[in-house]
Amino acid sequence: MTATQKNVSEGSVEPEVKNMVRIQDVKNTNKTTIIVHDVRADNKPIMERSIKKALKSSFNAYENGIIPGNGMIYLLIAQRIRNGANKTKGKEAIAMQSMAEVFESMYKTLAENNGKQGLDAYVAARKDITTGNDEHLFYSEPQGAFKDQLQRALETTTSILRIDEVVSAKPLMEASAGSSGVTIYTSDGCPWCARTKEYLRSKGVSFTEKNVSRDPYAAQEMMSASGQSGTPVTVIRGQSVVGFDEARLESLL
Repeated sequence: MTATQKNVSEGSVEPEVKNMVRIQDVKNTNKTTIIVHDVRADNKPIMERSIKKALKSSFNAYENGIIPGNGMIYLLIAQRIRNGANKTKGKEAIAMQSMAEVFESMYKTLAENNGKQGLDAYVAARKDITTGNDEHLFYSEPQGAFKDQLQRALETTTSILRIDEVVSAKPLMEASAGSSGVTIYTSDGCPWCARTKEYLRSKGVSFTEKNVSRDPYAAQEMMSASGQSGTPVTVIRGQSVVGFDEARLESLL
């Protein structure tokens, strides 16, 4: 690794090893050029990405600090939660112990992904924490990167919970599906949807229509009610009719 002539002229250069120089006392620190020699042409993109990633992680660590790496942070968080649970009573303590188990399972999973035996790695790491062995601190990662991981996990969990709320609300939606308790799920350009609606009107049956082409929540409701993604789906007092099935519609009305 060497430096461009521009940077060399701005500061003093101290030779270290062959093909490498250290730049010190540089006046303009906003611009620095890194040159890596002896890299094959097909490896240049990979090298460039690796250097950019390393620099980004270094700046992240410099600005936000570092935390124990190799998944050890999960065990340290679990320990803090368990200590708090021991000072808490009732349901809160049970919830905290369960959360600690989640963080510990994350450490075991990371260990297994690295080719280790999850339980053995967990026992060894717990021993290090109990005895105060700080060798695990040799491996570290930027604190900001860890916070980003937690934020993404929070967003994913929130999305799952919202979907679960839609599915759980299905009985309430059915109860409010008009005086006859009939809901028909339709889509744009569906001829059998039109036939089904025409049939219901001919029988004097009022219904609530939900267009799954325009409403993703309605599509989720339909899948939950019938297990089908095609339209029409008619739900009559909790019973699903897939397609235009005149005989089954007649039996349920």
